[in-house]
Amino acid sequence: MSFLKSRRRFLKAAAGAGVLAPMSLPGLTRIAHAGTTGQAKTKVVFFVVPDGLATDGFNGRFNEGLWFPQTAQANAADTTQFTLNEVSQELAAYKNRSLYLQGIILGQGNAGHNGWTEVLRDKNKSQSSIDVLLGRSMQGTDPSQRSIFAGPHATDSVNWYVSWDGKNKRTPQGNPTLLFENIFGTNYSGAKARTAQNNSGQHLFDPINQDIQTLRSKLSGSERQKLDTHLDSMEQVVADMDATLPITAECSPVMPSNHPMMSADFRNQVQSSHHQVVATALSCGVSRVATVQVGRSADQVVIKDASLNANPHDLAHRYKSEQEWKDSRKWYARQAKLFLDELSRHADPDVPSDTLLDHTLVVVTSEMSDGAPEHQYNQPMLLVGGASGLLKSGDGQGRYLNITSQGDRNHWAAGRQVDQQRIWATVAQAMGTSVPYGGNTSSVSGIFTNVS
Repeated sequence: MSFLKSRRRFLKAAAGAGVLAPMSLPGLTRIAHAGTTGQAKTKVVFFVVPDGLATDGFNGRFNEGLWFPQTAQANAADTTQFTLNEVSQELAAYKNRSLYLQGIILGQGNAGHNGWTEVLRDKNKSQSSIDVLLGRSMQGTDPSQRSIFAGPHATDSVNWYVSWDGKNKRTPQGNPTLLFENIFGTNYSGAKARTAQNNSGQHLFDPINQDIQTLRSKLSGSERQKLDTHLDSMEQVVADMDATLPITAECSPVMPSNHPMMSADFRNQVQSSHHQVVATALSCGVSRVATVQVGRSADQVVIKDASLNANPHDLAHRYKSEQEWKDSRKWYARQAKLFLDELSRHADPDVPSDTLLDHTLVVVTSEMSDGAPEHQYNQPMLLVGGASGLLKSGDGQGRYLNITSQGDRNHWAAGRQVDQQRIWATVAQAMGTSVPYGGNTSSVSGIFTNVS
């Protein structure tokens, strides 16, 4: 049932067959503030960059790199008195809304480029990633857009994607124009949620129920299970569409410019278009959770702001000049800053007098700490944004927090470290839900006002 991969094609086909009740296509711009509640609903975005953020020095010295802030007092563990480093300085405009965490280990700390399989997941790599889990409980107006997954320059033949639904890898949308169409192209609204019932009260599959039962009787157990899974998926699509609400926030979705999506010549433009689409979706209230995967581990698309010829993976390995190494890592940090700029330009859908960033938590991280040794200890982790007042970011000064004192793991090089899945457990708790991860999922204190 490949048509299930395209929600729009499926719905058109189903409607043409008379399976779905007639639906109307609402306009993209609604009466100003018609459905706003005045009560903030926090949004969360995971901004994942590849090949680390240069936490080690160009000479290979551990923890002498370009990312972690330098504290005014030596070895300060919790302070608002710090200076941003050469790469993190790219985010200086948002220092006062930032919490820089240090002391985190991902998995066993030595997965190399396989870090993409677990960067947003549990240590056992058996459960859904944190974005998918949050999307289930933090829905916007369109249930089918529970967790938007944008992948600028991520969708090459390698298929190394960071978002997971259970044990199934999710595929991001690499084309910002198609991402826009997937979100805004058909925004249906039903009069009420009917799950799998049509207007006459008839179940979606009633007209072909006998055929389904006949087919099931001829299938083996495993094949029957596959059929049932597909039928359940169809029911879920219909239920999601019937539960979709009109866009009521004051927002103006604009189709992004169309550029060759994997071309190095348009890397900046394609990245910017993804920022625009994701921010617009959040500001329209369509979704409250998104992941932006920038490139992919061992990133191959040249960043011409850093090097005209060498790919950023080679630059992360320090195969070229020190300046190219610096410029490549700065570029990724700068994209996070530009995404924050985009969020700042939009109004919040529920509190229009505030910016979207006022009620959004952005998590900036990578599938590895440093791209030369390719290790996953001393992981870079920045939590930034207003987050509806939940983030403890130093009362408007910005904050650096070393959490090794809360560590549950010991590493031969980094010492005590906090398992990264505990960060996701803490984020989930702050957003009013939990993670089904095995092992240690105790919350890390000092990050959110509502998590002790």
